[in-house]
Amino acid sequence: MSTGWEKNILKEGKGETPEKGKTVTVHCTGYGKNGDLSQKFWSTKDPGQKKFQFKIGLGQVITAWDAGVMTMKMGERAEITASPECAYGSGGFKAWGILPNSTLKFDIELLPNQVRASHILVKHKNSRRLASWKDEHGLEIKQRTVEEAKATLSKFLSEIKASSNKAETFAKIAKTQSDCSSGPRNSGDLNWFGPGQMMIEFEDATYGLGIGEISGIVDTASGSHILLRTG
Repeated sequence: MSTGWEKNILKEGKGETPEKGKTVTVHCTGYGKNGDLSQKFWSTKDPGQKKFQFKIGLGQVITAWDAGVMTMKMGERAEITASPECAYGSGGFKAWGILPNSTLKFDIELLPNQVRASHILVKHKNSRRLASWKDEHGLEIKQRTVEEAKATLSKFLSEIKASSNKAETFAKIAKTQSDCSSGPRNSGDLNWFGPGQMMIEFEDATYGLGIGEISGIVDTASGSHILLRTG
C-alpha cells in the first residue's frame, strides 16, 4: 500500500466521482477488532445506527475514507484496506476495540444523498395511527390483521407485476387504495428524501432498490408498504 490504503471494487458504480467539499452518504462496515481483520468493530447497518454523511476531502474522517471514497462512483461498493497511518494510528480507538497501529478493512458503499419513491400503504390494527383518509374513524383498520394487510399488498404486487406499465398501475392503485394521504394527493409519490427523514425500515428498503424497481412488503410502525423507487 504505497499510498497507505488500497481499494478493491466489489460492485461497479456509475457516473462521476465526488468533488472535494461535497456531502457524501455511505454505508460502511469496519473490520479489524482486536487486530483480527475478520472481526467487525462497527457498521452503519448495526441496530440503532444509520447511513453516514460527511463532507469529502476536508479531513472530517480518516484518510483512507477521505481519499478512498473520493475515487468511488455512485452506487459503487468497495473494500478499502487502510494502514495504521491512514486509519487510527498509534492511538487506536479503544471504544471500538481497535488496537494501536492496526491495519483495518472497510466495506463501503457510496449512496445517493437523496432518493425518491412512491408507496402503497395498508394499515392494520398494529399501526401507530389507526385512521386514514379513506377510513377516518379507523373502523376497518382496527379490525385488519397484519396478515390481512400483507395479503392485500400481495394481490397489488401481483397485479403490478403482470402489468405492461408497472409504474402506471402502481400509481393507479396508490391513488385509490393506499392508506397514506400521498395516494389521492400524488399517486403515492413521497418526493425526494435523505437519511433520517423516513422510518429506518422504509429508508433502507428504498436505498436498496434500483431506480424503477419495486420492493417486496416492507413493515414499519405505520403499517405495511410496497415501494417503487423513482429517483
